[in-house]
Amino acid sequence: MTTNPEDSGKIGEDLVFGKNAVKAALEALPERCSMILLSDKIPANERDELIGICKRSGIRWQLVKAAVIERLCPGVRHQGIVAKVFPVVLTDLEDFFEGLAAAGGPALIILADHVQDPQNLGALARSSEVFGAAGVVIPKRRSALPTSTVMRTSAGAMARIPVVGVVNVVRTLGEFKKKGFWIMGLDHHAETILWECEMPEKAVLVVGSEDRGITRLARENCDFLARIPMRGRTGSLNAATAGAIGMYEWFRSLSKG
Repeated sequence: MTTNPEDSGKIGEDLVFGKNAVKAALEALPERCSMILLSDKIPANERDELIGICKRSGIRWQLVKAAVIERLCPGVRHQGIVAKVFPVVLTDLEDFFEGLAAAGGPALIILADHVQDPQNLGALARSSEVFGAAGVVIPKRRSALPTSTVMRTSAGAMARIPVVGVVNVVRTLGEFKKKGFWIMGLDHHAETILWECEMPEKAVLVVGSEDRGITRLARENCDFLARIPMRGRTGSLNAATAGAIGMYEWFRSLSKG
């Protein structure tokens, strides 16, 4: 390829970097990838593998100097591999409900209530896929969105699980209730301990932001609140860690049944 990499970007594009994250994007979202940039210093076997995937998917690729990759992704572990991608398209809530109805059975939804740290959102997405959640719901405003940092932190999971963008969290919780879901919120002030709760088969787990936790209106619209007991003096867990514990407890509860 001869296109100048400095000129190949398009308005609204984002970057995914690192071997595993780029491979996940190529395999799960090839239509979102506009260009793959490969450092001329990466091992030949890795280069040939990625070029092969690009050729099969009809995606443009280019070998560039290592300095080009470093300018695009300064100070991060990019492994000499970068994908220029269009922003991840957020799934529409109604389309998501249709998919849930078709799948049937138990379902866990993670609602990130204005989680603004991209790394926390990425880690939540990674745990969501690991524990079999059906999707992640995020507000379109005052929230982290699926950027390259989120994709990287999620180890590619963000490309393998539906991410639903909503305008109003409270209205969205009401829609889930109409579909037979129970809403459970993680709140370190709650009286009930998480593993003392009876886990519903169809549940929305609400995880609050890093500094304020669940917003007041979201809390008021939860069917029940639960806390994760702690012995240390830190005071609270970050959103990603608390969410992972909540997901595991739902997964464990249903596995026992």
